[in-house]
Amino acid sequence: MIYKKIIFILTMFTYLFVPALAVQKGIVEFDDKRIDYTVINADTLLQEADSYFDKYEETNEKKYVTTAMAKYYILTKINPLDIYSTIQLARTYDATKKDRYAKKYFNIGLEINKNDPYTNYYYAEFYNSRCDYKRALRYYKKAYDSGYSELYDLNLKIATIYEKFADLSKAKYYYEKANSIKYSDNIKNKIVEIETLNYDKSEYYGSKKQ
Repeated sequence: MIYKKIIFILTMFTYLFVPALAVQKGIVEFDDKRIDYTVINADTLLQEADSYFDKYEETNEKKYVTTAMAKYYILTKINPLDIYSTIQLARTYDATKKDRYAKKYFNIGLEINKNDPYTNYYYAEFYNSRCDYKRALRYYKKAYDSGYSELYDLNLKIATIYEKFADLSKAKYYYEKANSIKYSDNIKNKIVEIETLNYDKSEYYGSKKQ
């Protein structure tokens, strides 16, 4: 019993202080043999990780995302098959522009379940933010087909990419789908615009000419 308490104290010291040092370069690294993950309360740790990630999204302050990163990392060690923690860890790397690590954990999520809509949606977000629209569309469509078809933002993003690719019929379809989920005068005007838009006036064609 005393031994377990000592291990617990050492573990808490490790995940409270070591991550703060390890994430200075935007990555988390642990000597896993030194940590007994079984004594950590995963539910509490998840709440803390989500809280820090939410603070990062509200403030865009790096200190919050690096703290969240360390906690999500530990959660992936407690349960390597937990897709949510894995993808949240990938998102923290995405936020800190550590592309190689972000892709590593997005791909781990796909290995766990290639059809998971949460994984595919945020992998698409990763590529979309880097203007890799072809890959972004691929993963957005997987998220759409795997259960996110009624998400307003997802339909809007798919429509926007199809418009960039000058596939106006598909762009119109997804704009109309988005508008059926949540009506917007701006989207309605976009649909009308597409109905009268010539190919040589499209954003994609115009960018190719420059």
